[in-house]
Amino acid sequence: MSKWSAYLDFAVDLAAECSLYAVSHHRLHTAQRKRDGTLVTETDIAIDHIISRRLAGVFPEHRVLSEEQITAYDANAEFTWIVDPIDGTTNFARGLPIWGVSVALLHYGQPVVGVIDFPLLHERFTAIAGGGARCNEELIRTFDGDVADDQQLLMKCTRTDKRLHLRTKLKSRICGSAAYHLCKVADGAALIAVEATPKVWDLAAAWLIVVEAGGVVTTWRREPVFPLAAVSREYVGAETPIFAAANPAILREFLEGVVFLNES
Repeated sequence: MSKWSAYLDFAVDLAAECSLYAVSHHRLHTAQRKRDGTLVTETDIAIDHIISRRLAGVFPEHRVLSEEQITAYDANAEFTWIVDPIDGTTNFARGLPIWGVSVALLHYGQPVVGVIDFPLLHERFTAIAGGGARCNEELIRTFDGDVADDQQLLMKCTRTDKRLHLRTKLKSRICGSAAYHLCKVADGAALIAVEATPKVWDLAAAWLIVVEAGGVVTTWRREPVFPLAAVSREYVGAETPIFAAANPAILREFLEGVVFLNES
């Protein structure tokens, strides 16, 4: 049994509790724009408070980094939970089912536990450092081939085409959730995911799920995403544009056809 197993069990229970709350409040609240232009609902905020209270009660010495409350990273903390109450808030607010609750645990800046629950899709993705990735308890793996063709998928965000010109055979899909895009690389449904403006709470759990499924994730500048920099930092305005791929061979082939229009 992994030394992180108890934390994974806690994260699964926490995500499940928050998912039940979100489903019961689905479309009951109107969305508002935050200062950065993204949407937030009362449900996002309520779930963020549920998570922070649970974590404070069980792990009072752990730090929390979240989208709706605490956005500053403490580089001196041994354990940091990174949470996104609802990844895919626009989908949630408009009644589309592709949204989920994301919970990750970092140990000195490195993800060791990741859980993303998509309740309306009946898909729960989990990963533990060194223990593989799963969807609904079944082990998942990324695509193991090294050649892409025109019957395979690329997941991307709506801002991708403003930043990049993609020369690729892959068929594009935009599902409205960065975490879901990465999870679809992890389970082999897609070969590549491109996210132009994700925040750290969009990526923390999904990064571990992709890596534990055999995939690779890198920033646009070909730098690793984790561990987080060993400096305290405010993350509310910090974007981390990334490529996620099934394997290094697929990533290399894809990057040969990428032209940056407005590098971030």
